[in-house]
Amino acid sequence: MHSKRSACHCEERSDEAIREASRGRPRRPWRSHEIASPRYAGLAMTRVPILRLALAMTVLAASFAWSSHHKPLPAAALESLRAIPIQHSGRVKPLDSFARETLELLTGSPRVGHLDPVQAVLSMMADPDYWSGEAILSVPFRPLREALNLDPKKTHVSLGELLAGRELMRMLPAIVEKQQANEKLTMLENETMDLYNRFVTFDQLTKQELNLVTPPSAQEAVWLSILEPAGYEWKKGESMKSAWTGFVDSVRSGTDEEIVLTARVLKAELASASPTHYPSGWRLSLEVLYHSLSPFRWARWAYLMAAVALGVSCVWGGRWLAGAGFLGMGLAFLMHVGGIAARVIVGGRPPVSNFYESMLWLAFVAVLLAIIFEAIYRVRYFGLCASILAAVTLLLADHLPLDPSISPVVAVLRSNLWLTVHVLTIVASYGALALGVIMAHIYAGMYLVHGRGHEGLRPLDTWVYRSLQVGIVLLAAGIMLGAVWANASWGRYWGWDPKETWALVTLLWYIAMLHGRFSGWIRGAGFALATIAGFFFLLMTYYGVSFYLVGLHSYAGGNAKPLPPLLIAYFAAEIAFIAVVGLKARGLVRA
Repeated sequence: MHSKRSACHCEERSDEAIREASRGRPRRPWRSHEIASPRYAGLAMTRVPILRLALAMTVLAASFAWSSHHKPLPAAALESLRAIPIQHSGRVKPLDSFARETLELLTGSPRVGHLDPVQAVLSMMADPDYWSGEAILSVPFRPLREALNLDPKKTHVSLGELLAGRELMRMLPAIVEKQQANEKLTMLENETMDLYNRFVTFDQLTKQELNLVTPPSAQEAVWLSILEPAGYEWKKGESMKSAWTGFVDSVRSGTDEEIVLTARVLKAELASASPTHYPSGWRLSLEVLYHSLSPFRWARWAYLMAAVALGVSCVWGGRWLAGAGFLGMGLAFLMHVGGIAARVIVGGRPPVSNFYESMLWLAFVAVLLAIIFEAIYRVRYFGLCASILAAVTLLLADHLPLDPSISPVVAVLRSNLWLTVHVLTIVASYGALALGVIMAHIYAGMYLVHGRGHEGLRPLDTWVYRSLQVGIVLLAAGIMLGAVWANASWGRYWGWDPKETWALVTLLWYIAMLHGRFSGWIRGAGFALATIAGFFFLLMTYYGVSFYLVGLHSYAGGNAKPLPPLLIAYFAAEIAFIAVVGLKARGLVRA
């Protein structure tokens, strides 16, 4: 009975919205609790892999219309508002970060066309009718587009199309009922709820539900809506509300001078509401600077250029090329460190609280280890391999569907030293092992081209061995530290959780390799290929368990998600490479 009532209610709300839209009046926004259960209303969206090229083309094609409809806001107004604090997703952040994260959620990109993120969000609040007709809501899953009777080739849809089709609201009650019964959702059902999350987010944005007002008492943690600043004297509350509505009106139809003036008035009103516990400006400005500089984007290009210079110097020689390569790697490393430091200062926590940050830390450890090894051996291969690994890792971190926001963690995780050291150590081991895998690829490639007798193979074999030694020590230490944390938290040292199991499998594989090399059972090309094959176990431990299996270490809770095409292509290419080099090695042995 409950599901039938919910389904009928959804139909009624959809009919009402369509009738209001047809009359040209703003629709009454839907509230999440009117359809989904309270238990589900706060479900965080799990983003899915999307075709970045298709997304970029779609956004670029629409950007000309958006830019012509909404003139750029004055730079002075944007700079006044960019660092205004807002409470969102469990922490206080600048309006600039809120805008980027909101657009990332809605569209799959932190920008809409050529519009500044802050301007795009302000424009959506000032002119919701226009934006309701623009295809900005991301629908990356083709079967969902087909189920909603949308154009299968379009990766984005407008709010108007969703309202007109009604299919989304018809699908929701049955999905919510399954979740209430603790039944596992299908891939299509997960994607449906993701789209609903975007729908609700856009709805809240058009209603201007922004927590911009600091609470009047320091004991209160929750900030107040700018439209309902309860707790303040009536005069002060009306003053803040009037400053906000005046600014939105100026964005909608005012001159540049009016926009700048109202922006400054709004900023001053918010800062004067409760000055004793208003957030410090330097931390907010640091976060804005972090986003504007994009240190990891610049670092990955510097790493890539360093890899090219070092690679050319390894093949054809040239001390100046090697010097340029190391200089580029050093500059990239400084930008890399600066970006991580900024995230730690802003977030007030270790730099491995989500998968995106773990990729940053993995690349950092690999480059740091390469610098240490280069100081010892004074060769170019460690710098080359680390630069390749860092460039690829930072590129994937920006283009995979990961959450790059600086999100808070629960207090028990933030305050536990054992857990912090465990996570830092275990991810550091991935960086060391991945460095050895990159070097094993160079060994295998050199073996394939030049054969067994090439003089560069013996030192490369030693360097692969050294990288794996460091990785195994860190991995073993990380597993033991995790056991200490597990005993303190759950009363047991080992529970055969998927992450624990696959980490142990990876450790045993590489230990067996080192033992085999020491004993003379495996050597040369066989050792290099075994190192590369072990990377499959490492990927399963690091990525597969996090997103495809259910466990205490899972980011996606085991919800069904399609394998990224890039990962499938990598598996195919890697297996082919191992097969070719293996056949080459067997032919040489027989000869």
